[in-house]
Amino acid sequence: MLFDILGGALGSMQSGPKPLFRALKLSASLNFEQDDFDPETVRDHLAGASAGDDTAGIFRRALAGWDAEGDEAWTEGTARNSDERRALIYRQLKLADDFVEICERLFPPHRLAPPVVIAGAHKRWYTNEIRQARNFYWSAYKRQLEAEGWADESIAQLDESTTSVVERLADPTSPEAFQSKGLVVGYVQSGKTANFTGVIAKAADAGYKLIIVLAGTLDVLRSQTQRRVDKDMIGQELLDRDYVSDADWDKFLAHGAKPSELGSFDLYRLTGPESDYRQLSRGVDALKFEGVDPTKPLWDRDNLFTAGTRIAIVKKHSKILERLLADLLLLSRNNIGAPLDQVPALIIDDESDQASINANKPAKDGEKQKQAPTNLGIVNLLKILPRAQYVGYTATPFANVFVDPSNEEDIFPKDFLISLPRPEKYMGVSDFYDLEGSPLDEATRPNERDYVRAVKGDDGDPLNLQKAIDSFVLSGAIKLFRRDADLKFRHHTMLIHSSARVADHKELAKAVRETFLRAGYEGGAGLKRLESLLEADFRPVSARREPEMAFPADFAALLPFVAECLSLIGDPSDSVLILNNENKEQTPDFDRQAVWKFLVGGTKLSRGYTVEGLTVSYYRRRAQTADTLMQMGRWFGFRNGYRDLVRLFIGTEEKIDKRGLRKINLYEAFGAVCRDEEMFREELKRYASIEDPRVLPRQIPPLVPSHMLKPTAANKMYNARITFRNFGGQLSESTFAPTEPDVIAENRAAIGRLLAGAAFSTAKLTAKLAGGRNGSLTAKFATISPAAVVALLTDYRYFNPRDPSGKAGSPMLAQLDFLKRTGKSDPEIDDWLFFAPQVSEPRAKDEFAGEEFGVVFRSRPDSGNRLSTYNDPIHRQFAEHITMKVALEEPNPELSALRRPRRGVVIFYPITDTDKPAKPKPPFTPGFTLLFPANGIETPITFGVVKQDEPEALIVAAE
Repeated sequence: MLFDILGGALGSMQSGPKPLFRALKLSASLNFEQDDFDPETVRDHLAGASAGDDTAGIFRRALAGWDAEGDEAWTEGTARNSDERRALIYRQLKLADDFVEICERLFPPHRLAPPVVIAGAHKRWYTNEIRQARNFYWSAYKRQLEAEGWADESIAQLDESTTSVVERLADPTSPEAFQSKGLVVGYVQSGKTANFTGVIAKAADAGYKLIIVLAGTLDVLRSQTQRRVDKDMIGQELLDRDYVSDADWDKFLAHGAKPSELGSFDLYRLTGPESDYRQLSRGVDALKFEGVDPTKPLWDRDNLFTAGTRIAIVKKHSKILERLLADLLLLSRNNIGAPLDQVPALIIDDESDQASINANKPAKDGEKQKQAPTNLGIVNLLKILPRAQYVGYTATPFANVFVDPSNEEDIFPKDFLISLPRPEKYMGVSDFYDLEGSPLDEATRPNERDYVRAVKGDDGDPLNLQKAIDSFVLSGAIKLFRRDADLKFRHHTMLIHSSARVADHKELAKAVRETFLRAGYEGGAGLKRLESLLEADFRPVSARREPEMAFPADFAALLPFVAECLSLIGDPSDSVLILNNENKEQTPDFDRQAVWKFLVGGTKLSRGYTVEGLTVSYYRRRAQTADTLMQMGRWFGFRNGYRDLVRLFIGTEEKIDKRGLRKINLYEAFGAVCRDEEMFREELKRYASIEDPRVLPRQIPPLVPSHMLKPTAANKMYNARITFRNFGGQLSESTFAPTEPDVIAENRAAIGRLLAGAAFSTAKLTAKLAGGRNGSLTAKFATISPAAVVALLTDYRYFNPRDPSGKAGSPMLAQLDFLKRTGKSDPEIDDWLFFAPQVSEPRAKDEFAGEEFGVVFRSRPDSGNRLSTYNDPIHRQFAEHITMKVALEEPNPELSALRRPRRGVVIFYPITDTDKPAKPKPPFTPGFTLLFPANGIETPITFGVVKQDEPEALIVAAE
């Protein structure tokens, strides 16, 4: 009864927290006729409640919801998820100090990262009152997530991020038609489907009557999305008989009756789990929009909130879109139902940077760019539905500028860009990579140590494919050892990828079967390998990563589970599934069956397709294949109960030409892409906080590194440009590095001029680094003038003469402009310290201006025109101390003597891209990183336009 009384009390608080004890008494009296109810019993119950207590759960969720509430009047301007917000909640609930102490102990506020929003001002229509009054499908979806075990803080974060999307759509009840176009950027395998399902629920509640979900380019992706939306949001009562034989039917959302019988409206599905959109397959009424009062438009409130909503989850294919378009146009021509210009519609585009964008080549002068068929279908939907909103979802932060805005009718996210926060318990870039790790110190690279296994040489090497398969069997056995009432492992998979070619998939599958067959797990050598792997690899990693998780005391305790794992994987002849278009029947349906298999494939593994239970990945790239680094994002995702068991086997010396003279380290190559994306996300976060004036989506292109931008037509250019950027307190480097000897010689000469006449010193510097580790560094250094650094940036060349990447000019032009500023924009730099860390084992020696420096190795991740990041994170900490960005503890006198305000640091390295054991050959590339000191400039960035008479234009004619 306490649960119901508390639930009734909290439910009565429609606009923020209200006095709790008074609400409890009222709830007890009205709902249970208990006029003598003592509210103290609720406090006492909460004080002793277990973590899974339902009454404690609803109170915890209420606090989390108020913590994350937006700028409603009751919040009094307090920031979301802040101590000030929580203190305000306690005051408004009128809790005594002892009750507050209980809340702080059992229900502390979670410091959830909010979404990052780049958007202009919008009409504030999606208020808290609307969210409270019309929330049938969102509330149902929320209950379903709770039943599936979602943590309260994760649901609160989802609530906040979905609201940030819906509030930027047009008001569906507005007389004026308006199309909002936006982009939501998540992380690979991070739950984007859950997010857009929440957006659909809230948009339907708010009055959107037609919802179209473009669910990937493959049938399996569309079917996967259909089932998840049906199961988690639409509910059993509206699903016909599509899932009557589904093993998980009892886990589908149940409303208790049709929503229309419960005071809401019904959702009518135009597609099913096995059926994509078929032209009027369910009759004309399936698409007929009508309200109860034909004298009023459909968007009128009297019609909108009682009319049913149509939802179609379609494959992203031009033929499918043409069918839907044809039916909508038929309704319009025959005047069936409400006119289309009265229908509020929402188009959700999953993986929006795939197939949706117009990937055709830019048009030449005087020609119109030819549109790709799928892109044309989306654009035509937007044309015939003037009240349609377009929201793209992607895991690629640069996706919004992959759309060529030169076509004004295209899907450029002109209104908003929302970057979702990294979800709780997600394994992503920062788990597989040590972005702050030093190549010279293995102790700073724990993620690589624990999760990554280098693959070199042939697959037949015992340390390659065989060891990966051993890891798969062993990790599966540990999963089975760990299972209990709360922890189940329905799926266990290993992903194997080395090519996009179908013929290669067949050969690779054969190699996996044969290796698995010869593994010897029935006894002898195979079991000895597993025992050795358990003790040398899995036990120490699990002890570091998940010390609280169950782990076998010895191999004998695990042996029965090894046998069970082998039984689940099955006979070697049946152990491998090939995922490509020629083997569609082998594509596993993770929603309907348990899968313990090896998966070999290409395209289906690259975008959107969720490989459930993925534990071991084996990734290589053979010469002359066309696959992309985006395949590798399959490693990322949620690994509940087994994140310590995840292993990535990846090629670090992959041949990229027939003779094998050029090689690529795939781990470093993907790391470079990840680093670009993480830096860009941080840029978005930094500039999203600017309020006056706000940074707009059309201003994002100049923030993107030039090598990531989609080219516009030769006669077009992006209109937005950065007029000023404050680099104070920031680190800047460009690792574009030419390979032609003449260009390298010019750059070496530029460094020589920089150092001409400089007086060098050498010293050993020591301090306690971040994390409390003792750090020491021997460095050569000299003071140089600001004018000398300006000259260096002016003279330094980043590209070979014929490199197309160089067309955009120097990647350090903004930094150069900043250093030349005077007056209010003066960078406030008195001098620079040329700072050259000297490693203990240099690859060679090099000389500049009569001074000798040690050469260090930096790879070319994509075997192209870029090197991996120059600066070492340990060296950078010393440089940040010198510029006063940080204050290291216990600096020695030599380091303290270098530290001063208004001093910048140039971290310098002579670079070779020749790795051991080969002997590096000169000329060596002079690489450098700039660390700017902080300044008093208040403005972080300003934008302008190329065409002053077209300030709102995205693309303008090239000058």
